[in-house]
Amino acid sequence: MAESASTGTQRQSDAARLLLAAARERFAVAATDLLLPDQARLSEWQRLTAASLLTRLLRGLEDQMRGRLAIHFEGHDALHAALSSAHVPIALPILERAHVLRDAELSNVLVRRVEEHRYWKAHAPAAEGGDLLSLLVRDADDEVAAEAMELIIARSRRFDRFQEPSIGQVDLPAELQHKLVWLIAAALRHYIVQHHRVAAVDAAIEETASALIAHHDEGATLEARAVRLAHRLHALGRMDGALLARALSEGLLPLFIAGTAALCLLDYAAAWEVLADPRGRGPALLLRAGEVERDAAAAILLLLNSRAPLVSGAEGDATAAQLDLFDTIDAAAARDVLRLWQAHPAYRASVARISTRARPPAEAA
Repeated sequence: MAESASTGTQRQSDAARLLLAAARERFAVAATDLLLPDQARLSEWQRLTAASLLTRLLRGLEDQMRGRLAIHFEGHDALHAALSSAHVPIALPILERAHVLRDAELSNVLVRRVEEHRYWKAHAPAAEGGDLLSLLVRDADDEVAAEAMELIIARSRRFDRFQEPSIGQVDLPAELQHKLVWLIAAALRHYIVQHHRVAAVDAAIEETASALIAHHDEGATLEARAVRLAHRLHALGRMDGALLARALSEGLLPLFIAGTAALCLLDYAAAWEVLADPRGRGPALLLRAGEVERDAAAAILLLLNSRAPLVSGAEGDATAAQLDLFDTIDAAAARDVLRLWQAHPAYRASVARISTRARPPAEAA
C-alpha cells in the first residue's frame, strides 16, 4: 500500500515536471520565432500584435534615453542632431541584428499582454458602472476600494488612443526592465562610438540608464495591483469561483490570474505559466487546486475556450476534456502537481531547461 502511494506521488511529481517543461517550451519557441512569420507557433494576430508591442516598448525606452543623452552631448552637433531625431530608430536595428531580443522572459510578458487584450476585447462589459471593478471601487472595505481604483488606473495605461494594446516600461518586471535598459544603452554606445567617433561616452550612458532603472517601480504594474486586490479579497474570504468567473467574463484576465494564484498559493507568473499550458491541462489543475466549485469551474473553462482558446493546441472539445480532468483529480493531488510552481523561480527555470522534451538519440542521429 505504501509502495502504491509512493508511486502515485512520484507520478504526480513527474507530471508537474512535464507540465512545467511544456509551459516553458511555448515561450521559448515564441521567443525564437516571434519575428519569423513562416515558423511562428503563435497565431498570426498574436505574432503581429506582440511584435508591434515590442517595437513600441523599445522605441519608448530608447526615446527616453536619447532625450537625456542629447542634452549631455549638445556640444557635438552631428551627434546631438541624430539623438534628437526621434523618428529615426537607432538602438532597435542594432538589437535586432545582434539577435538579443529572442528572450523567453520578454516573450512571456508580450504573449501575456496580447492574451490580456484579446480577452478584454472579447468579454469586456458593454456598460460601465455595473462592472466588477466599478462595484469594487464602491466597496465597503476601504482597502478593496482603493486597490480596485489603482487597478482601473493601471489598466488605462494598457490602451493607446485607438484602444489598441500598449505596453510601457512601467508594465515590466524589474529584472526585465533593467535588462532592456542596459541592452538599449549598449546599442546606443555602439552607435555613438562607431558612427560619431565620440570618446568617453560610457559615464554618460551609464548615468542615463541608471536613472531610468532607479525610477522604475515594479509595484506599480497592473499585475502587482491585481495581486494586491486579489489577496485582499482572499483575506476577506471573498475570492471564490463566482468572482473568478465574473472577472474572466468581463475580460479582466490579470485579476483572474491573480485570483487563481491567491487560491493556489502561487505567484502571478507561476499561475500564468500553468494557465498557458499548451496541452490544456493547466486551467483544470488550477481550478481544482484552488477548490473552485464545479459549476463555476465549468463556466470558467468554457470562457477560457470561447472564441479562440488561450492555449493554441487546445482544439476540439477542450472544455469537456478539461472538465473531465477537473472531475477525476482531487484537490490534494492537483496541489501536489502544482507544488513545483511554489518553488523558487530560478529552480523552476532550471528544472524546465533540463526537462525539455527532445527526440530520442536514434531519431536525432
